[in-house]
Amino acid sequence: MVATELKGGQLGQAIRSGNVAKSGSTKRTQELNGMLHANRPNVDITRARAYTKVYRETEGQPPLRRRYRAAAEVYRSLSDRVYDYEQLVGWPTQRIRGANFAIELHAHWLADDLPNLRDRIYDPFEISDEDRKELQEDLIPYWKDKTPTAQWKTYVTPEEFDRAQNGGVSDVSNYICSNGSHFIPRWTDVIAHGFVKYYEEAKAFLAALDPNDPQSIDRREFYLGLIEVCEAIRDWAERLSASCARKAETESDPVRKEELLKMASMMQRVPWGPATSFYDACETAWCVCFFLFVEGAGPSITWGRFDQYMYPYYKADVEAGKLTPEGALELIEELYIRVTSNVWFQSTNMAYIFGGYYRYPHLDVGGLDENGKDASNELSYLCLRAMRYARTTSPAVCLMLHQKTPDSLLLEACELAAEGMGHPSFFNCEGLYDMLERRAAGLNGHSHYTRKQILTYGSPIGCVEPGAEGLQYGHTDSGIINVAGATLCALTNGVKAEGVDGSFCGKLVTYESGDPQDLTTFEAFYAAVKGQVEYAIKEAHANMLIVEKILAEQFNLPTFTMLLEGAMEKCKDATTGGALVNVGPTMNMCGFATMVDSVAAIKKVVYEDKEATLAQVRDACLANFVGYEELRAKLKAAPTFGNDLDFVDEIAADLWKHFATVSARLKLYRAGQYCDAAVQMVQSNVGYGAMTGATPNGRLAKMPISDTMSATQQADRNGPTAAARSYGKLDYSLYTNGTLLNMWISQSEMMEPS
Repeated sequence: MVATELKGGQLGQAIRSGNVAKSGSTKRTQELNGMLHANRPNVDITRARAYTKVYRETEGQPPLRRRYRAAAEVYRSLSDRVYDYEQLVGWPTQRIRGANFAIELHAHWLADDLPNLRDRIYDPFEISDEDRKELQEDLIPYWKDKTPTAQWKTYVTPEEFDRAQNGGVSDVSNYICSNGSHFIPRWTDVIAHGFVKYYEEAKAFLAALDPNDPQSIDRREFYLGLIEVCEAIRDWAERLSASCARKAETESDPVRKEELLKMASMMQRVPWGPATSFYDACETAWCVCFFLFVEGAGPSITWGRFDQYMYPYYKADVEAGKLTPEGALELIEELYIRVTSNVWFQSTNMAYIFGGYYRYPHLDVGGLDENGKDASNELSYLCLRAMRYARTTSPAVCLMLHQKTPDSLLLEACELAAEGMGHPSFFNCEGLYDMLERRAAGLNGHSHYTRKQILTYGSPIGCVEPGAEGLQYGHTDSGIINVAGATLCALTNGVKAEGVDGSFCGKLVTYESGDPQDLTTFEAFYAAVKGQVEYAIKEAHANMLIVEKILAEQFNLPTFTMLLEGAMEKCKDATTGGALVNVGPTMNMCGFATMVDSVAAIKKVVYEDKEATLAQVRDACLANFVGYEELRAKLKAAPTFGNDLDFVDEIAADLWKHFATVSARLKLYRAGQYCDAAVQMVQSNVGYGAMTGATPNGRLAKMPISDTMSATQQADRNGPTAAARSYGKLDYSLYTNGTLLNMWISQSEMMEPS
């Protein structure tokens, strides 16, 4: 079945059923898309073997040397297979849709998950019997006590470790297992110069070292390691070139033979050297993307402002008659197909929270230039159009909106949105720039970015986080804070409800913020809620400081470091503060509207109408409202967020500010900058809901809490404009790690009245 016959939800159902895969504007991209969907997500142990080999050979040697040498060994071990139809080359795994996972980060949980990996409910992975046996008998036993999680466990008590993992108050598991993520490399620089630039720079820095300078000892290891990584990238490209040439020798189709020879020639140029064409630039962009996904373990290696750094190559080739818009469109579609093959490998528990294999890569178009003028160009349109043909889940194509966005580009984006695939995202440039101006700067400070850097390189990362090409590093999706649970803990004096998922059920899980009998005023109860929120934030922060220290000392990232502006000059790895702006740990609020509605319900029912006592509400929640149906109805009838009601919206605005203020006061381990607040969790509300008892807004135990910053599910009853007015009362500039809003609008709300 050809995908162009289907649209929207019908297409999604057909893809999931396996009845359709071949979508694209040309025969090539249709076949490549078919190849992608013919492969199920699978585990690749190439990287695990390479790291284990090097670490065994270098026992007792400096950690940085071992880490950089292992990264180089991975590049030396990558597949050089060339498939039919493709014109870009290179894959991060031996099979399409493979996960070349980071065993040094994941071994502690993989030992338990491996037996069920093929048939687990969330994100199952194929794995051969041979690879499974090698992991179980050799690779996992070597690493399982060496992961950051295993080391973090030695810094805290067993109770603290259990609470941080399973208590449902806060979570740092995603941060610990996802070193190397949420990053926009310096695309403009690497495409223009290739990795040879970083190779020559490292050699020059090495030659300039004074052996009598005490700092030269560590600096020598740093530059020698980068040189070896660059050489491994160069050698990999040469292998790919030779593989293309060999395939050309046996190719009978003269057209395909010419393509293969062209590919062989291209791999002699890039990614080692400068791109000389749009074709070269696309190949370098693809290589950099999967190099970073292989080296790192987390999501969101982001394409950034693709239409800006790629446009000079496109324009030059079109003007020279070497490229047509249709040819460029086909290359962009192939990039989309290839990046979709990069699946995210997670534990069973994390797949429950972040399911779908998706690694959150952004590709942004539009926006402003450094002079504040509209920056859109022909590529902006082609990137949007390519997704209408390719119909892939990745990358997350995004339109950066501003008051000067051309109507024609907005129409092109709306045409894509009408396909029902979730593309594109729409981002407000002014809001993005506001956040970047205060990134990692604390309560009243300003980030290290200049206005020109923000205008030129600023773009979203991951879900909604603000970033800048080549100037920022840090996991922007780290601490997850269950503020809905914090409200319940204010009722129960810190005790977790029984009968829900996780540990500490029926026991003290946070701290004693006050017995309900003593919280005789709303102000006293409200202070307890804020105290519980602050406790959860600080619990996450304390654990992430430990993990940052471990990562900086032992889990360094050479390719990320080369692709950060100024890191090589400073002789600082990305994990140790090599970026201009260092972010993470960040604090991501989950269950915002559940918290707000719960506080509003208690204010209304308990303190204003006096229809129940706080102790009675507590008892009702702990009983999951069994026997308290009348009280539940009163709580559910209280004003709710998302309806343009000042009674509850004022509470929302204040709690919103409180969360951001507490976060911004906390410093990072890396580079001494500050935490950023965010609200962006799109799936963790389900997992957290399962660990949270019934809440005072009438929500039942184990049910999902509210998602992102959106109103509680079905609680915004006054229509989308009223909801928008509620959302507009919040101060978004406080959330320097981004905000995400989901709004569901029914067809009836969009229709004109008859």
